[in-house]
Amino acid sequence: MNRLVTAGVVAALSLLLSPITTSAARPHSGQAERLPNVLMICIDDLNDWVGFLGGHPEAVTPHVDALAKRGRNFANAHCDVPVCSASRASVMSGVAATTHGSYELGPRYEELPALSNVPTIQRYFKDNGYYTLSGGKVLHHGFRGRLAGDIDRSLGRKKSPAPPKPLNRPADWSKAWDWGKYPENDAEMAEFQLAKKAAETLQEDFDKPFFMSVGFFRPHVPLYVPPKWFDLYEADSFTLPRNPKSDLDDLPKNFLSIDNYAVAPTHAEVIKHGKRRSLTHAYLASISFVDHCVGIVLDALKSSPHAENTLIVLWSDHGFHLGEKQHWAKRTLWEESTRVPLLFAGPGIKAGDACPEPVSLWPLFLTEAP
Repeated sequence: MNRLVTAGVVAALSLLLSPITTSAARPHSGQAERLPNVLMICIDDLNDWVGFLGGHPEAVTPHVDALAKRGRNFANAHCDVPVCSASRASVMSGVAATTHGSYELGPRYEELPALSNVPTIQRYFKDNGYYTLSGGKVLHHGFRGRLAGDIDRSLGRKKSPAPPKPLNRPADWSKAWDWGKYPENDAEMAEFQLAKKAAETLQEDFDKPFFMSVGFFRPHVPLYVPPKWFDLYEADSFTLPRNPKSDLDDLPKNFLSIDNYAVAPTHAEVIKHGKRRSLTHAYLASISFVDHCVGIVLDALKSSPHAENTLIVLWSDHGFHLGEKQHWAKRTLWEESTRVPLLFAGPGIKAGDACPEPVSLWPLFLTEAP
């Protein structure tokens, strides 16, 4: 089970953004030119299968690995709810799920009574002199209603194409649970298009410091990515996760029904249909594809006029099981479902060894005491 997140370490994590937020809260003449920009990269359903965390021995993720080396890697970071919308509501509000009350795919941020007077991190930066940009999946339901004004410029939120008929999923599985080599080229993928759009935008000059949030959907299901990303892995010999049945021996009986309500297939169904290896292959391919997209954005920042004055924050909303504990997808409190990449790099962030202390995602933008 998860290790407890200590209040002291959580508070220390929140201080990484304090030079920006504290300074922005007390603007004075000429200060805007000296404030650092913020590039926030959010990745959906990415567990610890990245090189710098060692979750899978063959994961090919050169771009995030390079970022980890030149910044600060919190190697024991965990989400507070292993579900997309709830986790993102926590991160964007700085309010823990135990306060805002969302533990599933709904409701929207703006529909949560506990968040009615809580600004998003984007709104906070905007109100303190920043130009806000956002593209892709950042908030689960997007910046709508009263949140629409939090973003000065949208970079778009497209969906990648789906094949005309399922590629690999059994007929009785959820439509979301398909995977395979599709489409043919990166240029057809929404994540690639978003990365290119963000890269172009980073070459612009701005009259204010900017806060850019870029949200990549992969490796969320359906796991469609072009063939070349599958080709990085030997289909018949890459390592599969260990999942001994004895892992479940110490569980209370009422927890054994955890698979019964989710749309993900059960481990027994995956094995029955012989899909374990091909599904895992698709997840690895999707990770390498999104790493490439992250690399496009980071390379563009490096060559931009903002290279020396931009703080980078990279995180994933929650982890993902691939058969460990006889489970697929998320919604558990095991670390496969809660442990996530969390990286900081940029001005004032010294490269160093990975921080092993447990930290939580939600205090990135701290608005309540841990």
